[in-house]
Amino acid sequence: MTSLTFKDSLKGYQDSDFFKTLEINRGIERESLRVNQQGQISQSAHPKDLGSPLTNPDITTDFAEALVELVTPTFSSAEGLFNHLSDLHHFLYSTMGDEILWNFSMPCAFNSPEEIRIAEYGSSNSGMLKHVYRKGLSLRYGSIMQCVSGIHFNFSVSKNSWLAIESNPTQEFISEKYLGLIRNVKRNSWFLLDQFGASPIAHESYLLNREHHLKKYGQNDLFLPAATSLRMSEVGYQSSIQETLGINYNNLKEFINSIIQGINTTHPPFKELGLLDDAGVPQQISGGILQIENELYDIVRPKRAGASTSRPSNLLRREGIEYVELRGVDVNPYIPEGISIDNIKMLDLFLMHSLISDSPYISDEEGNQIRLNHVQMVEHGRSDSTQLKHAGSSSSLEDLRKDFHAELILLAAAMDEYSNGYSESLAKGLGRDKTLSQKIMDEMKINNMSFQEYGLDQSKKIASSFSKNEEKDMSRFIEASQQSLKELKLLEESTSMDINKYVELYNSKLKEEK
Repeated sequence: MTSLTFKDSLKGYQDSDFFKTLEINRGIERESLRVNQQGQISQSAHPKDLGSPLTNPDITTDFAEALVELVTPTFSSAEGLFNHLSDLHHFLYSTMGDEILWNFSMPCAFNSPEEIRIAEYGSSNSGMLKHVYRKGLSLRYGSIMQCVSGIHFNFSVSKNSWLAIESNPTQEFISEKYLGLIRNVKRNSWFLLDQFGASPIAHESYLLNREHHLKKYGQNDLFLPAATSLRMSEVGYQSSIQETLGINYNNLKEFINSIIQGINTTHPPFKELGLLDDAGVPQQISGGILQIENELYDIVRPKRAGASTSRPSNLLRREGIEYVELRGVDVNPYIPEGISIDNIKMLDLFLMHSLISDSPYISDEEGNQIRLNHVQMVEHGRSDSTQLKHAGSSSSLEDLRKDFHAELILLAAAMDEYSNGYSESLAKGLGRDKTLSQKIMDEMKINNMSFQEYGLDQSKKIASSFSKNEEKDMSRFIEASQQSLKELKLLEESTSMDINKYVELYNSKLKEEK
């Protein structure tokens, strides 16, 4: 069967009035380190005024006590999403005293890994499980790697939107559409790294006792001369052993099975670390390549919301894909919220392009091409001579940009039927004179600053912008924080199972459904 061109596909969706009835739901998870005025990672616990990181739906922690994660609900408008995220930042800053957020994806300088307090979630079984998982990550990869920050962008279209192209949009149909989207994200991930890559340099402490091929920059920094995103490189938030799993997105059942295989396949170096510490307390959930499903490090993942006690793989198998989580977006260090409204609309366009474009299965050969392209973009994406594999042959990055940008311009015009402003936001993104990664390197050079100096200076500027903001009604966040502490207390009071037994029970749930 002949593959549809993008123009053909776009016309089909336009003729069906898909864009006139379209409803996009998107949400954001934004990570950021709390640091002191000297740019050192905070040694304080997660602020109590923010409630419980286990039960507060708005503000939690990622790997470390100091690694804050802001979580928005889903919004049908980019403006509504951004405003909520901005309000969350305002509330966060009201609780932080003299501390500020480190507004970069690559972390601040560390004196030692011991500075990093692994996040704690109380004495309930679910809270202890989250802590054990993070202890396992620390053992496997080191605590410093886990302090990398990013933007996770959650994306879906409403079920009613599918009615324009499918009279009876079953869950199987919807899951297949999202798998097609994911495959195209993988194919065109170079665009994400080009537009949103903002981590070309790191302090040398980030790679303490780790092998790498980065070059020295100044006295204390490491970089690659044409890198876009070290965060997404092999020295970033990655795991080389996971590549052995052969994860593919051609079929939902195969994807789930490969994840389960990753959990059930023992990795000797991880097994040797031991499941229990010297006191007999769990320090890993398992000795598998993956402890749990969320340990899969990929630029994009299929997701289904559900109870925290449910296994994600079981939810996907039972109920199908609900939304897609895009993970390859670096923090924009020049935006207080780490992402702008224009950035959000650019991501809408990228993901919609991925959704409506023809998306054949990814062969082993194409999968290898995608992996090679990824390495080229993260390490050499700012070089004019960069070549990428496309449709089986080499193409210059400049040529790919030209063709892809032309398609996005057509799509933006169609998306303006759904909501105004897409063409304008796209023009801003495509029309800027330099990438974020280039801007960081240029400004560090102009100001004769190290990454630590520049990162702290820029983060302080960002922090001051929140202190100057007008007063806002924070009552909804205060109420959510207080309610989360009540919910935590109830959880802890009802906890009776030994944590070792609970971990065993959690692992057994993986085998419940065939």
